[in-house]
Amino acid sequence: MDNRFSAPTTYFLSEGKDNLRECLAIAFEAAQHHNIGKIVIFTAEGEGIRLALEEFSLSPRYEKTKLVGVTFPNGKHFTDATGKPLLVEIPRELERHFKSLDIPIIRAHLPFDPIAPPFHDRGVLAQDLSLVGEALNMFCGSMSLCVQAIVLACDAGAVALGEHVIALTSDTAILAQATCTRMMLSDLIIREILCKPAVFTIGRQETSKRLIEVPVSHPPKVITSGKSKELDE
Repeated sequence: MDNRFSAPTTYFLSEGKDNLRECLAIAFEAAQHHNIGKIVIFTAEGEGIRLALEEFSLSPRYEKTKLVGVTFPNGKHFTDATGKPLLVEIPRELERHFKSLDIPIIRAHLPFDPIAPPFHDRGVLAQDLSLVGEALNMFCGSMSLCVQAIVLACDAGAVALGEHVIALTSDTAILAQATCTRMMLSDLIIREILCKPAVFTIGRQETSKRLIEVPVSHPPKVITSGKSKELDE
């Protein structure tokens, strides 16, 4: 009996929304291949769910795959590059459309976010879990969001304890055995990384030139969508 299996992982050469469509395609195909019933999408403004509905869910091949949405909690603050407040939320009309299709949208405090004290000199609560999030960022900036999306969906009852699901953001997708926040460190299992950025162009301002130093005659290769692509020298 063979004690191993091989599965493809797609590596993107940048982070961000430019990878969303391909990330969704990879997730839906993996759900079909592994007989996964639910895809959990972490979305800030609903774009991932909207695109999933328009380009994938309508296909007979994927019609049995259910969607679960997870988004930032109410009161989450965002700023633009100049420090000005920035509104980031799912438009109400779009959210009503999701609910009409029985797609739950889950909002809750993100487990890895520290709880800010009213006075900055009095410590930070939930610091231990925030360090878990920082550790996951070594894989990529979205890995912690995928994990948090799973546990929040499980907390809300949209995903069952022990159920295998696929969770994704705009550039990262994983197949995992779900659990709730309380049992995350003991029971959550990441089975496969379906896709992720190899170059952290947003979180760490990397370029492909900084990924690895090799002789010009032997550039490293990254597999993208089943094809080999040489990194920039």
